[in-house]
Amino acid sequence: MAMPLNLSAEASLLKSGQPEHVVVNNRILANVNGKAISVIDLMKKMDLLFYREFPQYASFPEARFQFYEANWKPMLSELIDKELIIADALENKLPVSSGDVRQEMERLFGPNIIGNLDKIGMTFDEAWKIIQGDILLHRMLFIRVNAKAMRQVTPSDVHAYYQEYAKENIQPPKWSYQVISVRDTDPTNGAVTANIVHHLLGEENVALADLPGKLESISLTKSSKVNISELFVHAEKEIAPGYKDIVEKLAANSYSAPVIQQSKDKSKVFRIFYLKELSAGGAPSFNEVESMLKDKLIEKEIAEKAKAYVKKMRDHFDIQEMIPEDFSPFMLK
Repeated sequence: MAMPLNLSAEASLLKSGQPEHVVVNNRILANVNGKAISVIDLMKKMDLLFYREFPQYASFPEARFQFYEANWKPMLSELIDKELIIADALENKLPVSSGDVRQEMERLFGPNIIGNLDKIGMTFDEAWKIIQGDILLHRMLFIRVNAKAMRQVTPSDVHAYYQEYAKENIQPPKWSYQVISVRDTDPTNGAVTANIVHHLLGEENVALADLPGKLESISLTKSSKVNISELFVHAEKEIAPGYKDIVEKLAANSYSAPVIQQSKDKSKVFRIFYLKELSAGGAPSFNEVESMLKDKLIEKEIAEKAKAYVKKMRDHFDIQEMIPEDFSPFMLK
């Protein structure tokens, strides 16, 4: 019961030039249960939507014209469905209070209702009737569609849906880790520095963020360079084999012993690996996705029941569509 609203190429539409205005080729487009829907009726409904979605362009006829052109056909279909549902609401004497309509008017147009309606060329009474119909529409849809859809989706439905979802959404394990690298032209000095770093981290519990400052306060050979990598988060296929062999053996929040490896430039480098955490992977737990899955099932039920409800109303009430071939309801002059 909702459609995308289109307004593209805004910059080209709003270029300065000769003043333009929208010309309306008014005629009856449809008759629903004895109520006629004209081009003007359609335009007024689109004006409300346009103001809601694009209030910054309310005074630009070019932008409104483009909005009309892009949306009038799907909007007419929605307007016919709306009139069918309103007819059902009136037949069942569903009430809407003046206070409800006034509150929605203030929400949409703010405290200066009349001034903002003037911007889109609509009277207070016209806006009132449209918004009153919208409230009837939403309430009737809740009664006939949404409430039934929510009752239709049971806990067992959600559990069954989870079984299928879990099979299709298995995540690989991921390691969150950092690498402390020690480089030195003299491998002996490099080994000494690497062991000092490991002692500070593993035995004295120096925080990794505090390591650079701690190293500055102690005497290290000037040829040794210590680098701390960013935090990597890698799945099994993303992590280098030489790294994976080490980090997969670590417990969370622990450091490896220094290992000597060959860097890309063929030089020797001592590395200490810090594993922050391991995400075991697998399917998400039912509790993690229960609410999302339930919403998806309800959305599906709503779509199916809304379609069936509108079809029932189209069979119940009389509809006549009267749109000439190649009809253009709006022009820009």
